[in-house]
Amino acid sequence: MDKPLVDLDRLRAIADPAERALAAGEVLNEMPNLAEELRKLRQAAVLELRDAGWSYAQIAERLGLHRNRVQQIAQGFTSKDRRRAND
Repeated sequence: MDKPLVDLDRLRAIADPAERALAAGEVLNEMPNLAEELRKLRQAAVLELRDAGWSYAQIAERLGLHRNRVQQIAQGFTSKDRRRAND
């Protein structure tokens, strides 16, 4: 993934500070939506690999994650869920 999700140089280049703040705020407001969509996309991909016969260990090795984390992703658990469980 060579291209960043946000063109920070473009935002930094906005001369008017108010416009720069507005533009940055718009990006920040979209971040939760983007994060949720990315979680769903990753979960669907992991489930697709499982349906294709991959083990959690195989998926974990390919993704560079721990097997338990891959299983949590498949089940739809997020890092927020893990933090709540530890509270």
